[in-house]
Amino acid sequence: MLYGRDTETAALAARIAAARAGSGSSLVVRGEAGIGKSSLAAAAAEAAEGFTVLRCTGVESEHSWSFAGLQALLLPLAGHLEAIPEHHACVLSRVLGLSAVPDKASPPGDLRFTVGLAALSLLAEAASHRPVLTIVDDAHWLDPDSAAVLLFIAKRLAAESVAMLLLVREGYAPDFPTPGLDEMRLGPLDEAASGALLGERLKGLSYTSRNRILRSAEGNPLALLELPPVESDVRLAADWTAPRSTTSRLKQVFGDRIERLPEATRTLLLLIAADDTADTGLVLDAAAKLGAALTDLAPAEADDLVRYEGGRFTFGHPLIRTAAYQGAPVFRRLEAHRIFADVLESEDHRRPFHLAAAATGPDESVAAALEASAECASTCGGHNVEYAVFERAAEFTPEGPERGRRLLRAAEAAAAGGNGPKAWALCAAIGQSTSDRSVHARATLIAAMVASWNNDVREAYRLYMEAADHYTAAQPEAAGYPLFRAVELAWQAGDFSRAEVAAEHAERLEIAHSPWVRDLAKATAGFNRSCTVSITEAVAALRGLVDIHVGFGASVTPENRAMVAWWQTLIGDIDAAERTAAETVRVARQTGAAGALPRALVLGGMTELERGRWKDAEAMAANAMDLSTELGQPIGLVKARAYILAPIAALRGEEERVRELVEAARADSPPDTAVTIDTAFALLDFSLGRNEEALDRLMNHLDSNAPGDALAYVPVAVEAAVRTGEPERTADAFAWYTEWAEAGGHPHLAAVVERTRGLLAGEAEAGAHFERAAALHKEAEGHPFETARTDLVLGEWLRRARRVNEAKTRLRSAAAVFERLGAEPWAERVRRELRAAGDAGPVEAAPDLADKLTPQELQVVRLAAAGLSNREIGEQLYLSPRTAGYHLYKAYPKLGVASRNELAKLGL
Repeated sequence: MLYGRDTETAALAARIAAARAGSGSSLVVRGEAGIGKSSLAAAAAEAAEGFTVLRCTGVESEHSWSFAGLQALLLPLAGHLEAIPEHHACVLSRVLGLSAVPDKASPPGDLRFTVGLAALSLLAEAASHRPVLTIVDDAHWLDPDSAAVLLFIAKRLAAESVAMLLLVREGYAPDFPTPGLDEMRLGPLDEAASGALLGERLKGLSYTSRNRILRSAEGNPLALLELPPVESDVRLAADWTAPRSTTSRLKQVFGDRIERLPEATRTLLLLIAADDTADTGLVLDAAAKLGAALTDLAPAEADDLVRYEGGRFTFGHPLIRTAAYQGAPVFRRLEAHRIFADVLESEDHRRPFHLAAAATGPDESVAAALEASAECASTCGGHNVEYAVFERAAEFTPEGPERGRRLLRAAEAAAAGGNGPKAWALCAAIGQSTSDRSVHARATLIAAMVASWNNDVREAYRLYMEAADHYTAAQPEAAGYPLFRAVELAWQAGDFSRAEVAAEHAERLEIAHSPWVRDLAKATAGFNRSCTVSITEAVAALRGLVDIHVGFGASVTPENRAMVAWWQTLIGDIDAAERTAAETVRVARQTGAAGALPRALVLGGMTELERGRWKDAEAMAANAMDLSTELGQPIGLVKARAYILAPIAALRGEEERVRELVEAARADSPPDTAVTIDTAFALLDFSLGRNEEALDRLMNHLDSNAPGDALAYVPVAVEAAVRTGEPERTADAFAWYTEWAEAGGHPHLAAVVERTRGLLAGEAEAGAHFERAAALHKEAEGHPFETARTDLVLGEWLRRARRVNEAKTRLRSAAAVFERLGAEPWAERVRRELRAAGDAGPVEAAPDLADKLTPQELQVVRLAAAGLSNREIGEQLYLSPRTAGYHLYKAYPKLGVASRNELAKLGL
C-alpha cells in the first residue's frame, strides 16, 4: 500500500489508461532518495494489466558504457526487429549488441535521431501488439547515449500506445535535465500518511521514539521504514536532532548496519558496490583473492542489505551501495578496483575503468586502456560516451603531446554528439596541453563550429582565421576550408573588410581553394555596395560557386548543400533554392545529419514564404525551432523568427506578434546581427500605412555598412518614399537593386523592378510599367504576394485613369490573394480602393485548406500527397509511422477527404 500518494497514483493511472487507448506520454518523476519513486513506478506497473512492461536502471559503473541502458530496456523486444524497417533493425542490432560491429562502422549522424528513430520504431511495433510501459529508474545514472535516445523518444509518444516513466533522484550528481517533458515532483508525506506508515511498521512504539522518527524522517518513506527506534543511544539521539538531510541520515543508518557486519561480509559488500554490474562470477573471483566467499554474504542478506536474485547481487536501496563503498577506507577501495582489473580479461570493457579507479595519478597504461575503450564506443556511434572516456584518458595521460591528442578526440566526439558546451571546454583545455599546431588547428575548427551554432558570428570568424593560421604553419593545403568559412562568417557579421583579409590570406597560400575564397569575398563585397566590386560581379561570383558545388553531386555534405541554397536565394533563383533546400532536408534526415536541418528548414521556409505558401513556411519555421532547441543551436531560433515568422506577422499587421518575435530573436542573438531582425518592424510599419517610419527604418539599414540583408526590402523603401514625397532618398538603393535583378535574370525580379519604376514615373508613364510588371509576373508564376502587390498598384492607376472595370478585375485579384494569406492591412487597402471604384461587394477568396491544419498535420499531408508512405513520412519528420498516420487521420475530416488517395487531387 502507498500512503499519501492518491493524487500521484491517479495521475499515473490516467496516463496508463490513455496509453491503452493509443495516446502515449512520458513523465519524469523527481524526488530525493527514498521518497517513493520506485514504489510509485511499481504501483504503475501493477496497474498496467495486459501491458508489456520494460524496465532498466541507470547504474553508475555503466555510465561510461555506451547504450548500456538502452540494451537493458530494449533487448526484450528483440523479437520485433524483423518487423521494422531494415536499416532501423540494422542500427539497433549493432547498438544492442546483437550483431558484430564492422571496423569503423557506426550509425551516421547525430545519435539522438538515427538510433532514436530506430528505437522509436521498435517500441511502436511492440505497442501495436500490446501497450508498452517503460520504467527507467535512476535515470540520472544512464549512460549519456542511452539518455539522449530515450529523451528523443519521450517527446514523440503522443500517438503510440506507450507510457514512459523516468525516475530521477534530486540533489544528486549527475544532473539529468529534461526540457519539454512533463514532470512530477514527489514531496514528503504529510503527517497523517507518515504516521500511518510508521504505525504499520512499528506497533507499540513509545511516544518519544515515534515523534523522533517522524521529525527526523521529514516525510521520507524510506526513512520512516529504516530509521532505528533507538532511545538509549545518546549519540544517535543527538544525530537525529541535528540539522542534517534525510539522505545523510539514511546513509549513516545503513553505514552503521554495515559496520556491525563481519569483515569478510563488508569486503563482499565493497566488491559488489565497486562493480555494481552485480556480475556474480566477477565478484566471487575477486572475493577469493581477498579471502572472502559467497557464504560470507549471509549476515548482510539477513539484515536485508543485499539480495541474490536471478544470478545477480542487488542492494536493497542505492543508498546502501553508497554507504558500502564510501564507508570503506580509501586503500580498501583502491585495492578492490586493482583486484577487479587483475581478474577481468584484457578486452572486457569494465577493466579500463577499474584500472582508472585504482590509479592515484597520471599513468600511460591506464590512459591507453581508456583510449581503447573510447575507440570501441566510437565504432558503435556512442559519441557521448566516447568523448567522456577520451576525456578521462587525457586526465590520466602524463604531460606531453598525447594528452592534447586525446583531448582533441574527446572534443571531436563531443561535437559529433551535438554537445557544444562540452566541445568548447575541451578545445580550451587543448591549448594548455600541446604545442602541436595541427592539433591546435583541428581544435580551433571545432570551437569555431560551436561558436557558429551559438550564433556568435564574430567569434566564429576569429576562430576560423586562427585555425587557418595554425594550418598555414602545419598543413597549408588544409587552410582553404577555414578561410572559406571565415568569409561566410564575415558576411554574416557585416564586417566586409575581414572577408577581404581572409581572401588575401588564401591567395598568398596559393592553395587549390584560393579562387573559391576570393569569389565568396567578391560576392560579400558586391552584395554590400562595395565601391570596388559591383553587384553584377558579385552575382557572377556566387553563380560560379553554385555551379562548382552542384557539380560535385551527391558528395556535397548537407551542411554545404544548405549553404548553396542560401547562395541561390541571394541570386534570386528561388526555383533552384527551393529544390536544393528540399533535397538538403531529405538527405540530412536520411543520413542523420541533424545539425544541417535547422538552416535547411529555414531556407525552405523562406522559399515557401516567397511562393505564397505562408502556412507551410510557418510549419518549416516551427520544425526548425524545435530541432534547434533539441540540438542546442540558437542560430536556428533566430533565423526562423527573423526571416520567416516576423515578416509574415508584419504583412498580416500583427504588431504585438512582431514585437514578441523580434525581441525573442534579439535575446538569442549577438547585437551585430540585429540588421536582419529589425527589418520586420519596417515591413510592419509599411503594411500599416506608416510610410515615414518604414522609410526611416529601412534607410538606416540601406545606408549602413552592411546593407546586403536589406536588399530585398528596397522596393518597399521606394514605395514608402514615393508615398511620403521623398523618392530621391532611395535613388541609389533602387539603382543597386535594379542592377542585382538584371544580373539575376529572373522574371519575378524584373517584374518588381518594372512595378517600382511605375511608382517613380509620372502618371502618364506609370501604367505602361505596371502592365509590363503584370505580364512578367504571369511569365514567372509562383510569386502570388508580389503579383498581388502589382495588381494593387495597377488597379489603383486604372481607377485613376477611369478604366473602372479593368481596375475592379485587378483589385479583386489582389484582394483574393491578400484575403487567402490573411494579410489584413493589404486586403483592407484593396477594399478601400474597390469602394472608391463603386464596388462594395464581398471578395471571394479561394479557400486555403492549409489554414485548417496544424503545422505538423500540414507537413504530414504534403508528404502523403506526394506519395510517401507513413514509414517514409516518419523518416522525414522524425516520427513513428503510427504518429504520421495519426496526424493524417486528424487532417482528413478537416480537408473533407476520406483517404490519402484523395489528397493529391486537392492541389495542396
